[in-house]
Amino acid sequence: MKNLLVNCARNWLPTPSKARAVCSFAVALLRTPPFRSVLPRVVGRRDLCTMACVDGAGDLKAVKQALRTELRARLAALEDDAIMHASEAVAQQLFALPEYAQSKGVACFLSMPKEFNTRPILERLFKDCKRVYLPRVESVKDHTMSMLEAASLADMDAFPPGRWNIPEPARDGPARVEALQDGSDIDLIVVPGLAFDIRGGRLGQGAGFYDRYLAKMQECKGKGTVKLVGVTIDDLIIAQVPRDDLDFLMDKVLWPSKPSSQ
Repeated sequence: MKNLLVNCARNWLPTPSKARAVCSFAVALLRTPPFRSVLPRVVGRRDLCTMACVDGAGDLKAVKQALRTELRARLAALEDDAIMHASEAVAQQLFALPEYAQSKGVACFLSMPKEFNTRPILERLFKDCKRVYLPRVESVKDHTMSMLEAASLADMDAFPPGRWNIPEPARDGPARVEALQDGSDIDLIVVPGLAFDIRGGRLGQGAGFYDRYLAKMQECKGKGTVKLVGVTIDDLIIAQVPRDDLDFLMDKVLWPSKPSSQ
């Protein structure tokens, strides 16, 4: 029903204002029984309205930016304790996955303020003797990064602040294994995102670092050989992430209230 309404708005209505009017009605309808049960727990009015108004690359870029503005405001309003509690719940979901149990090398990320907190995941990775790879920005101009091995939790905690004040492996430190080198055992990447949907769609911060790295990973390791798991909180699960062919889908997305059947 949701997809039908969105497609009707997109295909039958010639102007964004008319599409938005139909979407407003659609959201009101979908929040009433029996339709409410088919939606994700967190669906905003703009999620459906912006999906119906996408028409071409320019509009897609504008829609993504509008969503980022809304979602950053949503994040800023959350208490740090609430984010940590949600992150801990998702960490337990990750540890229960067969993909995690079977993994040898795992790439993760160090969190920014007001972002999903990966500390519980990182502590468990080292405890379980996984090989851990963490990002370092290589070129802001080219939007490139690497994933370098951290030897231990103490090694990671000694990383100096890098771009955007996020700790990352030092450039003048010891040589480190890069996750895409020949012989690397990476088989799982825990992926950040500003938003996800239940189909595996991901909305990043907009710079394209992860999409470029994941494309390079696919070239080096082969499609599907490294599993991608998006981690997020309930407030950042939206109805549908607007995306194009360059955007990578996650193999799995985890959020605290995710039904066990999904």
